[in-house]
Amino acid sequence: MTTASILRPSSRRRSTLLDAAQTVPQPKHGLRYLTPGEYPLWDALVGVSLQGNVLCRSWWLNALRADVRVLGYFAENRLVAGIPLYFERRLGLTVCRMPKLVHTWGVIMEPIEGKNVTVASREIEILTAFAKELANQRFFIQSFHPTLLNWLPFYWNGFRQMTYFGYVFENLTNLDKIWEQMDGSVRQNIRKAEKKGITVVPCSSTLVSATAEKTFKHQHKSLPYSREYLSQIYSAAKENGAGECFAAIDKEGRTHAATFLVWDRKRAYNLASGSDPELRSSGAESFLLWHLFGVTADRAEAFDFAGSVVQRIERFERGFGATLVPYNRILKLPGPLQAYCALMGIL
Repeated sequence: MTTASILRPSSRRRSTLLDAAQTVPQPKHGLRYLTPGEYPLWDALVGVSLQGNVLCRSWWLNALRADVRVLGYFAENRLVAGIPLYFERRLGLTVCRMPKLVHTWGVIMEPIEGKNVTVASREIEILTAFAKELANQRFFIQSFHPTLLNWLPFYWNGFRQMTYFGYVFENLTNLDKIWEQMDGSVRQNIRKAEKKGITVVPCSSTLVSATAEKTFKHQHKSLPYSREYLSQIYSAAKENGAGECFAAIDKEGRTHAATFLVWDRKRAYNLASGSDPELRSSGAESFLLWHLFGVTADRAEAFDFAGSVVQRIERFERGFGATLVPYNRILKLPGPLQAYCALMGIL
């Protein structure tokens, strides 16, 4: 690995939270993979970075139970940027891609202060270091956080980009205003579910998986993750006070819809959900999401639908009146594999 290295804690203190974790003596500057003992450095960076989110936390990475590493960029004795990397073997190749049910990763950086030219130059410097190193991967796919728009260094180093979109409520302090901005059909569905006596209760990840399986089966597809996989990340989220599963049930105890919500103080993600196709007319899907907005308002600043560019899903989420937000998916893969990746839904 072409890497320059790291440093020891400096007397220069820009971020109290980050510097408090700087306890491991290291060389001075550059890129290298963090050791597990250095994950407090990573969590501190995630906490202050605009790109940092719950899906980057070390406990989340550990919960994946896979070959996951954090490539860190150090300067002036501090960890100032990093990217989580997930590796797996496919068709005899090492693939660096996104884990299932992870919405965005990408490079995260500490906030950069100064004039526009200073901020832009520093950002280019950091991103260039990562792009040059990751260019050594034959197969790389990651979705970057919406706050990181600059992908020029990756373009200069042979990567491709695809623009993806998702719906986000950036501010949940006024739920009455959100209600007013919803499409009338969404409000009608919520009222319908209330009249039918549907309620939302915490549930197990198994119920979420079982409900999602019904959704995918109705579409003649397999569930894209296993029940065991959802269970392990749900357990980690519960243990860290950062997640819960919810179900919309009727008076007979039937589950109409279920979902898995995770959060930190900055953002909540609706990561895995499903509904019973035979009960879809009840309005429970909309009712469940409306309930999640209230749950999120007490825990995070923003609600991310973590949705899809699939047209029918986009149409459903659009009805809630959230903001359409673009983000970059960065790719590097051999030409012959592009068609395969598209077929397998990897892109």
